[in-house]
Amino acid sequence: MTRFSIPRSLPALNSLQTPQVINVELNDVDVDRMLTSILELTVKRGNYAVSKTDARDYERYLRTLQESDALRGFESPESLDVLDGWLRSSVVKMERATQRRDTAQMGYIRPITIMTYRSGLPKARGRNRLADQLVYQTMQLALKKEGVTNTTGALRELWLGTFGEGVELGESPWHDPRYDGESVLDIDTLLAIRFLEVFEGSQNLRKIPNDLDPPVPLAVENVGRDLIAFLRHYGPAMPAAEAFGQISALLSLRLFQLPLLTAHHLRSLLTGEPTPGSPGALEIYCDFVGRRGTSSDELARMCVVRDLEVMRTFLADRLLVRTLGQSVDLLPQRSDLPEDSAARLAALIDIRDSDAMEMALRMQIQQIRLQPDLSEEGQTFIDDINASDLRAQEQITSILVEGLRKRGLENQVKWFWSTGGVEKPYGLISGFKRSRASWRYSPTDELLTTVVGMCFVEPDGKRTVPELPIRELLARMRDRFGLLVDRPPAEMDTADARAGAAENRAALTRRLQLLGCYEGLSDDFSAQYVTRPREVVSGP
Repeated sequence: MTRFSIPRSLPALNSLQTPQVINVELNDVDVDRMLTSILELTVKRGNYAVSKTDARDYERYLRTLQESDALRGFESPESLDVLDGWLRSSVVKMERATQRRDTAQMGYIRPITIMTYRSGLPKARGRNRLADQLVYQTMQLALKKEGVTNTTGALRELWLGTFGEGVELGESPWHDPRYDGESVLDIDTLLAIRFLEVFEGSQNLRKIPNDLDPPVPLAVENVGRDLIAFLRHYGPAMPAAEAFGQISALLSLRLFQLPLLTAHHLRSLLTGEPTPGSPGALEIYCDFVGRRGTSSDELARMCVVRDLEVMRTFLADRLLVRTLGQSVDLLPQRSDLPEDSAARLAALIDIRDSDAMEMALRMQIQQIRLQPDLSEEGQTFIDDINASDLRAQEQITSILVEGLRKRGLENQVKWFWSTGGVEKPYGLISGFKRSRASWRYSPTDELLTTVVGMCFVEPDGKRTVPELPIRELLARMRDRFGLLVDRPPAEMDTADARAGAAENRAALTRRLQLLGCYEGLSDDFSAQYVTRPREVVSGP
């Protein structure tokens, strides 16, 4: 197989970012460490600070805490060891730095209080892959659709309701948050706040763009809408640590679905087939039987394989659309494309077969071919492609996919397993990170509890209900979250698959019983009810 890279002298083509299609960079992302950034954007009204923290000097921050007036009884060396162990287990997430992974540093502070952003951790915002910015913007978008005018103020109050207990923020984004000195807090939260007070906040603020203009609105709208509903109904009724876990679960699931929904929409535009109208189109079959080799297990495995193939096709499709957008400037008469991203995406695809675009794409191919740093393998590959009967759009797609294959496919798989929560307590995908053959859609108890809880929020997002018929719960899991339990995906529908799904439904009811939100009081499936798994601050 030919192996070559797109020359670095063409940074626009060598890049893997495709903002014309999706608003994030597809690479590994850690939702846990990203939440601090979202809290900062919320408190600072769409701004973030450039960190001044030395992440490798944990010992200095530890000793500063030990010597502060906020602590008593930690003066001895032995007590310092206790304080160190307490911080590492409950407050600070330590990570390995450098390529050799031989240096310890502070990664982030566990976001059990809204104050966590004062730490200036995590240092590397790039590892959020623009997902933190997207989350904040989708929440603003959701509030605007509700008619809220002061979205920044409303978001601040929502997050404060869940993570703001005992914290004095001040009115200005430049104000360093601190303990209010009066609130009675659990000991871990109080320790986290006192530790955060030893950090010097940065006043060097940067602003993110105000408005989100998503190329595929369906793929992003659920992110903000779900978070608003969670913070409105559930967050203030939970301990902050539990809310952190459930928000991570919710964010992880929606970010996992983001490229899949985008990929299906883009493929529909390219093929002229109907576009998916809801997350239910994803048909993610989730196994709750938990035994390898069963029909249910095989369905969950096959769905993972199917969606990995969707991601593979998505790389080619999004690189094509990006190139179409770049080629518009090369047209003899530039097309009058819409400013709106969704309309612009559709318009780019509509003109891809025009003679002018064919010429512009061939100019792009020649530009790659003439780069002095293109390898001989690359030159030969492009010459062979040029000699084929393929259209220019097919040629440029083949060249870009081949030249970006290793990074492109690898990074998309990283997004897949990281947002899929492999080896996380809130994972959608069970298995081992380095063994794709082990991957199944099999939600953990934490994710299941979160999804079930969100199904009790009524469609308008304004209230919750205390119980649902199990048939309605399964319908909401399917339609809102694209998660199948009691039926196989349409393309996998066989008698054996239906039997496996029936066993799976029974396994789910047993899991719900263990979670304390289901009692099988009737043999009639249509008369069985599930109760809301968590208390709420609003609703019945």
